Amino acid sequence: MGRPRYQAIGLAFVFIAVLNLNVLGLQVGKKRPPKHDTRASEKQFPPHDAANFANLLRQAQHGDRRAQTRVGVAFAKGEIVGQSPYEALRWFSEAAEAGEPHAQHNLAMMFYGGLAVERNLPLALKWFEAAAAAGVPEAQFRAGTMYENGEGVPKNYGRALALLRQAAGRGLAPAQNNLGCMYQRGEGVARDDVVAMKWFTKSAEQGNATGEFDLGVMYWNGAGVSKDLAKAAYWFQRSANHGDAEAQRVLGWFHREGIGVPQDLQAARTWLLKAAQQGNTDAQNKLGLLYMQGQGVTADDEQAAVWFSKAAEQGDGHAQANLAAFYQVGRGVQRDLIQAYKWYQLSQRSTGTDWSDQLRELSNLMTSGEIAEAERSITEWQPHKGNPAEREGDLLE
Repeated sequence: MGRPRYQAIGLAFVFIAVLNLNVLGLQVGKKRPPKHDTRASEKQFPPHDAANFANLLRQAQHGDRRAQTRVGVAFAKGEIVGQSPYEALRWFSEAAEAGEPHAQHNLAMMFYGGLAVERNLPLALKWFEAAAAAGVPEAQFRAGTMYENGEGVPKNYGRALALLRQAAGRGLAPAQNNLGCMYQRGEGVARDDVVAMKWFTKSAEQGNATGEFDLGVMYWNGAGVSKDLAKAAYWFQRSANHGDAEAQRVLGWFHREGIGVPQDLQAARTWLLKAAQQGNTDAQNKLGLLYMQGQGVTADDEQAAVWFSKAAEQGDGHAQANLAAFYQVGRGVQRDLIQAYKWYQLSQRSTGTDWSDQLRELSNLMTSGEIAEAERSITEWQPHKGNPAEREGDLLE
């Protein structure tokens, strides 16, 4: 005895959340920041030493444009010399203005990321286009992606397709994947899952994590290919091994449910943790559920609350409701009706789920001052930012 009667409401909700979750939410080509795959295309040079850098610097000072580009990369990365994005910008600018394509690409990356200069997407696109015209596939990919997403320019699927086809044709794995996404979504071209599969496969076979993930989604959905859960799991596994948080999240839930792989709750916990540590909110919420239920881990309400909180603070509506239920009954956290009220309200706003019964019960237990404080905290709340989108990318020597 001794437990308040309203604990049942909180516990009932937590289990309902498991059933109502969009467990996988799998779709091809979610808008994620374009990631460059160094295995696919980065041109590797031996590390600088003091002697060869001094010689390279002399060449750059005498107008050698390739040397200027490499000196810029050295300053950007802090190789031999102290890291100085401003010096990198100066050297890239000089070489780019003289027509050196890799310097043009690198200068575009500086403008795109706002490194040592105010972020300027139109100028970034200008220099990407210049390098793309000179046949640099990385620049073709970046410019194509900007046209596809409408970054610094109105969306132009025709131009995006043209640039991505050039880069994909030259074997650049990220471009192959993005081109597959455009065919799968029917952007600027008739939707064609078979052609999409071709490009996803080319990208995935080069070890591109996003391409591997999207190929797994196609096998999961049976789009352009017969549905095959084992093959879906295989490609998610490869993508997860390459660090893709979405793939880690999905693979964790595959192991949790025994989808395409034998059920393995410890493996589920391992992969969900990897994704959660990268800031994936759904993985954080699901990891909280594992700790709450003692699946693959020792049951630990405090750890469950920690992961619900991390996801809730980033705006995950399901985690917000789970956290509210914990605060309502004091499970894993100190009981706090103000926090419970706040998180139920925020969850209701983000998911559209009706928590009026829970809110009404809380209101009956709270003073008018406590309700006012909860409403104030809701008004002031802002989601925490997750990991910033990758802007700097890779520089070309």
